[in-house]
Amino acid sequence: LLQVRCGVSAMIGIIGDSNTGKSTLLNALLGQRLLPTSYKSCTSAITSVRLVNSGDPELSFHWKDAAETVTGRKEVISRIKTLNEEIRESGSRSVVDLRISCSPQSRLHDLGICDGSLRLVDMPGQDETDNPVVKECFDQLLSMCHGLICLVKHSAVRSDSLAVLMDRIAVQAPHLFTTPGALTFVISQVDLVRQDDSDEDESVSAKGKGGDRILLDLKKELLQYLANRDCLMLFPGFLSDVKVFCVSVDQQMNGGHEYSQLLDSVGDLHSIIQELKMSRKLKLCKEIYEIFMDRLDTIGKEYPARANEVIEAERHEKAVRNASMAVAAASFLVTIPLGGWGIWAGCAVRCAAAGTALGVGVMASTVTPATNEGETQSEDTLGGHSCLGAGRFGAIGAQEANKRVLFNRTAATIREGKAYEDTLLDVDDAPVYIGDYMGNVPHGQGRLFWKSTNFEAFIGRFKNGRPREGLFINEKGFCVARAEVSADGVVSIAGVQPDEDVSVLAAERSAEPAEPAVSLATLEDFLKPSDGYKADPLLNEAVL
Repeated sequence: LLQVRCGVSAMIGIIGDSNTGKSTLLNALLGQRLLPTSYKSCTSAITSVRLVNSGDPELSFHWKDAAETVTGRKEVISRIKTLNEEIRESGSRSVVDLRISCSPQSRLHDLGICDGSLRLVDMPGQDETDNPVVKECFDQLLSMCHGLICLVKHSAVRSDSLAVLMDRIAVQAPHLFTTPGALTFVISQVDLVRQDDSDEDESVSAKGKGGDRILLDLKKELLQYLANRDCLMLFPGFLSDVKVFCVSVDQQMNGGHEYSQLLDSVGDLHSIIQELKMSRKLKLCKEIYEIFMDRLDTIGKEYPARANEVIEAERHEKAVRNASMAVAAASFLVTIPLGGWGIWAGCAVRCAAAGTALGVGVMASTVTPATNEGETQSEDTLGGHSCLGAGRFGAIGAQEANKRVLFNRTAATIREGKAYEDTLLDVDDAPVYIGDYMGNVPHGQGRLFWKSTNFEAFIGRFKNGRPREGLFINEKGFCVARAEVSADGVVSIAGVQPDEDVSVLAAERSAEPAEPAVSLATLEDFLKPSDGYKADPLLNEAVL
């Protein structure tokens, strides 16, 4: 029951540059060779492994408009190899999500990490591809991770590539720096490190004073390098808590050096799964909230576009000759400039409306949305997790939302505090808010929009100019969480979450409320827009 209630399993990414041993380490954690370790591995295939208590491994994926499932260890690794070749030969620029279910190695199994609540993801290295679609997926995948195991080759603890990776994590997944235990560093292939005073064929052994000193020096060097990264200055407590392990894995997938401590660390991640999930949602929602509070505060108490025109018209006696005459919205046409992002944003809206989840930007161009009534839409996944595009929950983009605004107020009724709908633009004429107003303050149902895409960042309720409860959406068009905000700006995760099981959503909507201390809107309540810009049924079919 807990697993169904909590929705998706926790995602732990295994990340690093090419040839750092990501697939080798993942095979060792599984206790069996399932992933190819060739340097020719395909970066357009993202592999995730859900740790379950089962017999034969099972692989499932969607390729060339068909779903496929393969069972058995030898069959799985063979199909992944051939699929890699097929993807390379096809020249496809889309991303194939490979989902494996299997038991972990015996130590992890004994720790209870086989209940399906943990998923390990072999993430593409940032230096492994020039494919912009893969790069976009990498950023989104990074933001979806609840934890991260970062592999750094023993010879690259001060590399520019590591610095770039830290910057990307700080932007895409800041929650990993603020949750103790969420990010672990592994210095890999330490069995290849040579002692300065050794024979050229002698490497650092698993035991011994000399080898221990070298491993300690490697850790110290890595931590000193991280301490000098500007992005980590925003997270002052991170380096004091972060774990660093020196690990090696041989051809028989036996772990050496501090491999045993790494297994214990994976066990620790498993024990704080719910904390990791909550921390990710809360941190990302807070960041979105703060971004838009800054935008709204910069605009100040300006009236929205149509209301401002009505008030100015009355003031200058240009259009209003009769105090009782209502000035229609058509008199003051408000347009939404899409700029260079127009093509991508439009495509993103169409894709999200069909239920897909590749967000905005170049990823949106790789999906073909379902357009025919009754057409079945396959489930889109990334890293084994169902993708929740905001269009499935009523996001329509600023251009469409603006078209649906109904405005028929006079300057007098606006000053009287009568409710109306309108569009708030910033100094660059970019949409910030579209929805209900009282006076010059957002109040009621409304939507916030990302400046870079003109796509929704928040859909829900506003009170006295501030979002109070609703759905937060990241800049790529993915749902983050449902949250509420107190009067003093404290963000908290609340109510039914968009990533919870559909059956749970249905049950909660049909169940009689049990007199909660503070009444919270149901999922469909806070997504219900004003009559003027009501979402099409297609956009909500995944929820209703």
